[in-house]
Amino acid sequence: MFSQQTTKLKWIIFTVSAIGGFLAMMDSNTVNVALYQIADDFNISINAAQWAVTVYILILSTFLTLFGKLNDLVSRSNLYAFGYLIFAFGAFLNTFSFNLTMLILSRIVQATGASILLSNNYAIISSIFKGNKRAKALGFSTALMALAGMSGPILGGFLMHYFSWRSIFVPSIVIGLIGAYYSKKYIPEIVHKSEFKFDYFGMVYMLIAILSMLMVISKGHDWGWTSHRIIFFGVLFVVFGAIFYFQEKKIPYPVVNFELFKSKVFTYGNFALLVAYFALFTNALLFPFYTQEILGKSPVMTAILILPFSIMFMILALLNGKLTKKLHSSILMTTGTILIVIGYIIFTTVGENLTYWNIIVGQALIGAGSGCYQPSVNALIVSVAPIGKMGIASGILAMFRNVGMLLGISISISIFDYAQKLALLKGLDKNASFIEGYHMAIYWAIIFGIICAILSYMSHKAYKNEMVK
Repeated sequence: MFSQQTTKLKWIIFTVSAIGGFLAMMDSNTVNVALYQIADDFNISINAAQWAVTVYILILSTFLTLFGKLNDLVSRSNLYAFGYLIFAFGAFLNTFSFNLTMLILSRIVQATGASILLSNNYAIISSIFKGNKRAKALGFSTALMALAGMSGPILGGFLMHYFSWRSIFVPSIVIGLIGAYYSKKYIPEIVHKSEFKFDYFGMVYMLIAILSMLMVISKGHDWGWTSHRIIFFGVLFVVFGAIFYFQEKKIPYPVVNFELFKSKVFTYGNFALLVAYFALFTNALLFPFYTQEILGKSPVMTAILILPFSIMFMILALLNGKLTKKLHSSILMTTGTILIVIGYIIFTTVGENLTYWNIIVGQALIGAGSGCYQPSVNALIVSVAPIGKMGIASGILAMFRNVGMLLGISISISIFDYAQKLALLKGLDKNASFIEGYHMAIYWAIIFGIICAILSYMSHKAYKNEMVK
C-alpha cells in the first residue's frame, strides 16, 4: 500500500514538473501563429512583430544556467512555484498589452518564469525516479516537449478564430496559477547546502553580445549598414563577445566551458545544430504570415497546415532510439538535414494560390528531417562529453540551439523584408512582393540546410577518427 502511494506521489510530482516545461515551450510556438494579427493590431511590420518571439527565446536562454544552479541551493518547491507564478503574471500582462513595447516587456517577464520551469523540470524528475523508471519518466517529459510544439499552433489558432490573439495567453494564466499551488504542495523541499558560484558578469556579457548581434542583423537594412547605430552595435558585439570569451577561459565556474570544444565532434555538432535552426525557423515564422496574408486562411487553417510538420516530427523523434541501433547519430543527422533541404525546395513552388500537396509534403519532409536530426545531434554532442561534464555539455547544447533560433528569426525576417522591399520598388504588387521575399528567405534556408548537412557529415568523420584514438 505504501509503495503504491509513493509511486502515485512520484507521478503527481512528475506531472507538475513536466507541465511546467510543456508550458514554457508551448508559449514560444503559440505566438508564431499570432504574429500576423499582432502586427495588424499594432500596425507594425513583420520585422518589428518578430521581437515578441525573439525576446522570449533570448531571455529564456540567458537565465537557464542561473536558475539551473539555483535548483540545488534553494527550496525546489518554492523555486518551481515562483516560476509558475512569474510565468502566469507575464501571460496576464500580455493580454493587456496596448503596444509592442508593453508586449515585449511582458514577454520578458513571462520568459523569466519559463526559464525557471525549463531549467529545473528535468532535475526534479531525475531526483524522484531511479534506473529504468527515470529513463521512462524523462522520455515522457521529452515527448511532452514535442507535443508542446505540436499543440501550441493548434491551440493558438483555435482561440484566435473565436476570440483574439490576446486569448492565446489565457490558458497559461490559469495553468500557471494551478501549477504554482501544486508545486508548493507536492514538490519536495530539497536543498543542498554548498557555496553558490555563478558567473554573473559572463551571463551579462553574453546577453549584451547576443542582443547587439541581433540588432545588427534585424536593423541593418533599415538603418543602413554603415550608419552610426549599426556600427555602435557591431562594435558592442565584438567587444562584449571578446570579453565574454576571455572571461570564460579564465574563470573556474564558466557559463560556457570552451575546453569542451577541443573535441571536433562537439564543435561540429554544436555548430551544425546552430545552423539547423537558421533553416528551421525561417518557415516556422514566415509560414503563418503567408497563409493568413496571402492565402487569406484563418488561424485554425494555418494550424492545420502546420500539423504535417508536427506529426512527422513526433513520429521520427519517437523512432529515433530504434534507428540509432542501426545507424549512428551522425548519419541520422545528415539524413535529417537532406530531408529538410528537400522540404524547403518544395516550398519554393508555393505562390498566391493554395496548393495542398506542396505544403503538406513540404511540411512533412521538414518535420521528418527535424525529427531525425534533433534527437540525434543532442545524443551525439552529449555522448562525447567527458564524465562529469555532461551537464555543462547539455547547457552549451541548449545555448547553441536557442541562439540558432534567435539568429534564424532575425536573419530570415531581414532577408524577407529586404527582398520584399526590392520587389515593391520593381513595381510588383503587395502579394507578389510578399512571395518574392518569402521565396528568397527559403532559398537562404536551403543554403543553411546544405551547410548543416556538411557540418553533420564532418562530425561523422570526426567521430570515427576520435573513436580510433
